[in-house]
Amino acid sequence: MASESSGLDPAHPPTAPVRVIADRTALRDHIYRALPEVDRAEAIANRLRDSMSVGLLMEGDRLPSELEMAESFGVSPTTVRDALATLRAEGLVDTRRGRHGGTFVVSLPEVSTGAMRERLSALSVVELRDIGDHRAAVSTASARLAASRAVESDLDRFRRLVSALAGAQDPAARARADSRIWLELAVMAQSRRLLGLELQLQLEIGELLWAPVGSPRDHRTALEPLQQLADALERRDAETAALVTGRRIAADTFHMIDQKLTLALRGAQEDGSHDRT
Repeated sequence: MASESSGLDPAHPPTAPVRVIADRTALRDHIYRALPEVDRAEAIANRLRDSMSVGLLMEGDRLPSELEMAESFGVSPTTVRDALATLRAEGLVDTRRGRHGGTFVVSLPEVSTGAMRERLSALSVVELRDIGDHRAAVSTASARLAASRAVESDLDRFRRLVSALAGAQDPAARARADSRIWLELAVMAQSRRLLGLELQLQLEIGELLWAPVGSPRDHRTALEPLQQLADALERRDAETAALVTGRRIAADTFHMIDQKLTLALRGAQEDGSHDRT
């Protein structure tokens, strides 16, 4: 097993010691990081809801205590309770009392196909291409770093996440599983900035990549480059890891643009049929 520092490039300038990120530690930090000066109860509810959407929080997961979340978010326990009340009203969490009590995720957010269609229609082809360019820059950088910095337990976990995507049975589950894979890649890169950028990207387009708004996504075609990526990471092959990552993201971008144009064509055909009637 690689040591904590053996993954560093010898040419890297001196920095503070790099700590291998423990399982889910960096992801947990992103979920419960301090909030900006906004409506904080609403911001906490949004943060937790978003974390469910991208697979960071799953059904059955137990949230930290109200006091722990208040300290992490930098708010009062009352603010946390207000946020949890919102999520309970939406049916996403349930709070149980007693020795084995706590607040648990009991359901995951669902976005309607109509809402997905509207989101995709609102994005131009140029915007979708730019999102793809942004993803390529972030995720290929993560892949290169992960090839040298990941430890054995990271690689095992990455394989399990790819297997989870292979077993996902519906578009929503596939979207969450896929997002979780890309976030894990950023964790393996041991870069909190890359992780933050990847999280933003997954919140923006993770669901759109799998939304059934046009032609269905080919599950197997999306899986193959991820399996190749896992192989490259195990070989410590940074170039191949970046290459297959770029190919998968290019396919994602093409898929979203194709979906966008398909929706536009259908809309034009429907408008034409209405005009004839």
